[in-house]
Amino acid sequence: MALPLLGFLGTLFKNPITSVIVDKTIGAVQHELEKKKIIRGMEIEAAKSIDIAKIDLMSEQVKASKGSWKDEWLTLVFTGILIAHFTPWTVDHMIHGWETLKDVPEMFWYIVLAIVSGSFGLNAMGKWKDK
Repeated sequence: MALPLLGFLGTLFKNPITSVIVDKTIGAVQHELEKKKIIRGMEIEAAKSIDIAKIDLMSEQVKASKGSWKDEWLTLVFTGILIAHFTPWTVDHMIHGWETLKDVPEMFWYIVLAIVSGSFGLNAMGKWKDK
């Protein structure tokens, strides 16, 4: 039973039409594989250039903030505010300040958050705004 099947397949593969179909199919598969290989190589190169661009940007940010004191000033301001809550002669002023801040527009807090998060390199605006 296997021999007639093999004979049929032998004549099928000797057929010129079958040969053309097989060649075209193999060529299409090879073309598709080559195309995927080229696209993957381009993706890898693009990823490398993006990483280099990110590194360059971070390097420039570090260089730009080397002589900057804004982070230290913000840290000192917020530390001072925290300490003022526990100092007997400033507690009343802090309570009055918080009462006053209850009436400020919501946009004020977005601005404060943008200043602080930008200074410390955080992207917290979206997180806080969604809540």
